[in-house]
Amino acid sequence: MDTKTTEQALRQEAIRRRLQGERRCDICRDLNRSPRWFDKWWREYQCNPATDFADRSHAPHTSPQQMPPTVVQAVVSVRQRLEAASTPETKYGLIGNRAIQGQLAELKVRPLPGLATIQRILIQQGLTHPWGAGCALAYYPWPVAWGVNTIQATDIITRHVRGGEAIENFHTIDHYSHAVHLTQHADQTSATTRVHLLKTWANRGLPLLHQFDNDGAFCGGHTHPRVIGQVVRLCLFCGIEPWFIPVYEAERNHQVETFHSLWDRAFWSRHKFRNLGHVQVEAPLFHRWYHYHYRPPVLGGKTPAQMRRGIATLRLTADLRRLIPDGRLPITAGRLHVMRKVNGAGNIEVLNETWPVGEKWIGEYVRATISTATQTLTFWHQAGAGADWRRIKTRQFRITEAVHDLLPAFRRNRARCREQWPG
Repeated sequence: MDTKTTEQALRQEAIRRRLQGERRCDICRDLNRSPRWFDKWWREYQCNPATDFADRSHAPHTSPQQMPPTVVQAVVSVRQRLEAASTPETKYGLIGNRAIQGQLAELKVRPLPGLATIQRILIQQGLTHPWGAGCALAYYPWPVAWGVNTIQATDIITRHVRGGEAIENFHTIDHYSHAVHLTQHADQTSATTRVHLLKTWANRGLPLLHQFDNDGAFCGGHTHPRVIGQVVRLCLFCGIEPWFIPVYEAERNHQVETFHSLWDRAFWSRHKFRNLGHVQVEAPLFHRWYHYHYRPPVLGGKTPAQMRRGIATLRLTADLRRLIPDGRLPITAGRLHVMRKVNGAGNIEVLNETWPVGEKWIGEYVRATISTATQTLTFWHQAGAGADWRRIKTRQFRITEAVHDLLPAFRRNRARCREQWPG
C-alpha cells in the first residue's frame, strides 16, 4: 500500500471512529496524529460527506505557462506602453498589475489574466521594479565625499522664457563644499555637456568621481549596447571616474536637486528673462551671492567659499586643456560605476545590456564597476553603512576599440578612492 493510500485510510478511520462516538484525543493518540490534522479532515467531511479524503493539488488554477502567448505578449506590451508614458493618455497614472488588467479588459483580451498571473508574467519578463526605491527596505550605498572635489555631480534643468525659448541650465555641485558652477545653453547634447564640464573643471577643479543621472547626454544614449559616450570618455581621459545613479531615482542626486530648488526660488522665479543671452548675463550675480553670502544648512554656518578657502585643487589649466583632443575621444584606461537595483528576474541593465546578478540579490542595490584597462565588469554589494563591499562576481567586458593609457599629467593618488569603492 503506498503512502497516499495509507494516509487516506487513516483519515477515513479517524472520521469513522469519531462518528461512532470516540473522543478526539483518543483517536489522535492511537493514530499518532495531531489535533490540527484531525480538525482539518473533520471539517472536510462536514463540508463534503462524499469526500474520498484524497490530497488536493496545491497548484494554481492558472499560470503564466498556461496563458496563451498572445496574452503574455499583450501584458508585456501594455506594461511597456504605460511605463514609457509617451502619450497624453499614459503620461500620468499607475503601471501595476491592476492598471494592466484594466487596459486588457478595455482591449477585450481573452482569457483575461488575474492579478497574480499578470504579476508573475511581469517578473518572468523582468519588468518589475522591486520594493526598496524611495523607502528604507533596501540599503543604498551613498557615495560620501571626504574632501573638496572628491565628488562632483552634474544635472540639467530646463526652463522656458517668454516666447517659448528653452534654456538648458547645467549645474555642477561639489558634494563637500557645495560650491557650484553654472552654464546656460540652447541644447543639452553631449557636445554641450562637454563644454560645460571643461569650464567647470577649469573653474572649480577636477574631481576624483563625477556623478550623473541616466540622461542620454551623459551616458551616451539608450540604443547601442556597451555604449561609452563622449562624456564618459572625457571623464576617463581626465582621470575621473563617472558614477551613474539608479534609473528613475532622482533622489540619489539630492545635492544637485536641492540646489535646483534653491536656484529656482532665488534666481529663476525672481526675474523675467527675455532670452538665453539675458540669462547668461544675470547668472553670475546669483553665482556670486550663492558662493559668498548663502550658507547651505549642511555646512554649519559656512558659505561654499569659506569651505574651500586655503584648499589647493587641481584645475584644468590651459596646458592640460591642450592635451585633450577635439572631436571624438579615445577610450582611456580607468573605471566607471553604475548603481542599479536588481530587478525581479535577478538582472540589471548596464550600458544598454542586461546582465544577470542572481535571484539572491533581487531588490538590492548593486554597484557595477567597469574597468576599461582589464575589460572586466564586477558587481559589488554593500549590506549597510560601514560594511565592507562584497564582490558578487566578475565578468568579461570586451571593448572593441583600443584602450589608451592615462596621460601622466592627469594621474593622481587614488588610494582613498579605491578604498571607498574597491574594484
